Amino acid sequence: MADRSDVMRRPPRAPLRPRSRRRWAIAAGVAGLWALLLAGTGSLVVGTALLMLFAAVGVVCAVALRSLGINGDHPWVRQLATRPWRDGSDVLRLGLRHVAEVFIVTPTGSLLAPNAIELLMNTGDLALLTETMDLEVINASATELYSAQVTARGARLASIGPVAASVTGDPAVPAGRYRFRQGRLPAYPPPDAYRAPSGSHLAPASAYSAPPVDQLAPADAYIARPADYPAPSAAYHAPPDGDLAYPNGTAFPYAHDGRTTSAPEARTILTGQLTVTEAVPAPLLRLVTRGSTAQTRVSGARAGRGEAVELRLPDEPTVSRVHAEFTFTGGQWRITSLGRNGMALNGQPLDSEQVLTNGDSIWWGRRSDAMVSRVEIG
Repeated sequence: MADRSDVMRRPPRAPLRPRSRRRWAIAAGVAGLWALLLAGTGSLVVGTALLMLFAAVGVVCAVALRSLGINGDHPWVRQLATRPWRDGSDVLRLGLRHVAEVFIVTPTGSLLAPNAIELLMNTGDLALLTETMDLEVINASATELYSAQVTARGARLASIGPVAASVTGDPAVPAGRYRFRQGRLPAYPPPDAYRAPSGSHLAPASAYSAPPVDQLAPADAYIARPADYPAPSAAYHAPPDGDLAYPNGTAFPYAHDGRTTSAPEARTILTGQLTVTEAVPAPLLRLVTRGSTAQTRVSGARAGRGEAVELRLPDEPTVSRVHAEFTFTGGQWRITSLGRNGMALNGQPLDSEQVLTNGDSIWWGRRSDAMVSRVEIG
């Protein structure tokens, strides 16, 4: 009998996305309606014909509403999407329960988690929530729960650095609902912020000078006896000039979290006997579309015509609300299709993740008259 430790563990899986759950709910509803029709008519042919009739009526109604300008952003539809029976605490509790929705499954099967996320809720819900709890306490609790989810699911962070989760108000989110997006870590103050202000009461420079020679201990007091220190004296020699681990004027602001491995977009610098990992910033990604420009440096940015994207595109019929995702890994920008309308890169259909280069053309849709964006990198 094989040892239990020899059994290969199942790779971690990210939870179902809201769109996937919605599709499963629709499929379950259609199956339930079909079962009711079969039970009511007692005939497979009649039940199936009635189901097809209902589906045709639904499609005609959807097309008619779309032609009248009633889509997902219409006030009537947004009113139907609200959950008025939920208050701010319910929305926060539900959002933190599904915080793992932001994880991404890589081609190798591992989970990738962004370092910073934002939980968006309606401004009215956030106002009611902050009446009973301070926002800093809410963010600290959300950060703790997000870190626990990253550890429990075995996900690795997208870059080297701390983890942060925050709650933000957004009027575009319907009341009683929530939405996730990739956040940004707080920026560190510039070096000038740490300088002492002029006129401050500091001790004069002479106070830090070395004491007189006659007050120093004799030189032989610092000589180690061989019997007490058996290690050879060569082991304590200082490195030659220019090979110091931390040269003067050099700062290393990126701290390792002690658990994750170096991200693909990190480079390793050998300085003397110390190895330092330094994050490489992503170059600027710019989409030029019909005179309008959208740009970002954030890996994981999404593009579309909706309001909850980082790269906002013109409102065109072939553009989905969330159409594509741009990630920066391995020193290259990559694009992945997320919309139902499809897309093409340089005239070729985009079915999987592809590498972007400067000057590429992106078709937002499968139609020949679909809107085109030009890619500019750097």
